[in-house]
Amino acid sequence: MPNFLNNRLAKIHAAGNHRVLAGTVAGVDFWSNDYLGLAHVEGDGAQVQREVKGMLSGATGSRSISGDADAYQALERQIAAFHGQPAALVFNSGYTANLGLLSAVLKRGDTILYDELMHASCRDGIRLGFARAVRFPHNDLEATLRNARSKMKSEGQLFVLTEGRFSMDGDVAPLREMAALCQQHNAHLIVDEAHSGGVDGQQGRGLVSALGLEAEIFATIITYGKAFGAHGAAVLGSADLKDYLINTCRPFIYTTGPAPAQWRGIEAAYRKMEALHAARYAQLQAVVGQFRAGMIEAGIGDRLPPNEGPIQVIHLPGNEAVMAAEAACRKAGLLVKGIRSPTVAVGQERLRVCLHSFNTEAEVAFLVDALRGV
Repeated sequence: MPNFLNNRLAKIHAAGNHRVLAGTVAGVDFWSNDYLGLAHVEGDGAQVQREVKGMLSGATGSRSISGDADAYQALERQIAAFHGQPAALVFNSGYTANLGLLSAVLKRGDTILYDELMHASCRDGIRLGFARAVRFPHNDLEATLRNARSKMKSEGQLFVLTEGRFSMDGDVAPLREMAALCQQHNAHLIVDEAHSGGVDGQQGRGLVSALGLEAEIFATIITYGKAFGAHGAAVLGSADLKDYLINTCRPFIYTTGPAPAQWRGIEAAYRKMEALHAARYAQLQAVVGQFRAGMIEAGIGDRLPPNEGPIQVIHLPGNEAVMAAEAACRKAGLLVKGIRSPTVAVGQERLRVCLHSFNTEAEVAFLVDALRGV
């Protein structure tokens, strides 16, 4: 029998897309999503981490059977209150949250409009649903929304999906304008705040909260594995949405619930946010400012899109070129990630630089000098 996997892997190699796991890599961190450095903070930065009473050492089962506890539900209420939403439902990961939410709410006869730069987890969730899916040009919803509404049957639901801060470009969605359009066309707006939750807004509450749009959003996804420095995710929305997901969301119903340590990590993450966000965010903004000013001074600022967030992008078209640039940075002791197609469109390959509150002036200056050499 021919080894079909080798044949498939050969095609991946030929396209320049083969990945390997690097293990432990030494160098200055310019590639992780730990924007505020909270993954490095023990406890909540002010006191030793407290245990959540009633937690076992293992999850023991799905939350619909044995994997639930009063303490978990109490924490979900705290999460909802923090973000200004009626209810929250915790998932094992951001990927699972997007997969579960979208596959559960999208039904035949519905239509979902999604930004062309949406994360893979959202695209996979859309595929598992049965709605008609239409992508719209990045951050340009109006014409697509008007056209979709005119073609829909009255009984179908219309959804719009965007990210708050886009993971591969670092820019933000025009949420205020999008929310107004959705209200006008009776559409349900869903916002994935994986990279804006924990960074943007007071104490890291996210862009939806910062703009006061909580009442106009159908669902928000907050991910804990990035700026929050923990692991897991929560879907925020109405009490009815939470009830619906508990009863219909297969990635929630048919999986073992989050481990007790994961619940403790999420609880501690919110205490860290309350204690440390303001100072860490100010440090992060200073790092971003230094990097962008340095790139301009080095004569390569024209390669940077105009965004002021922690995700900075340097376009280097071609998989071979961008991976050579990543390797050059790695050789210099700088951990910068090259993003290849098909993760991004062909011709849109780029170096993705993640800046953090803990990066020093000397580290940023060295990074700029290395990028100039590349």
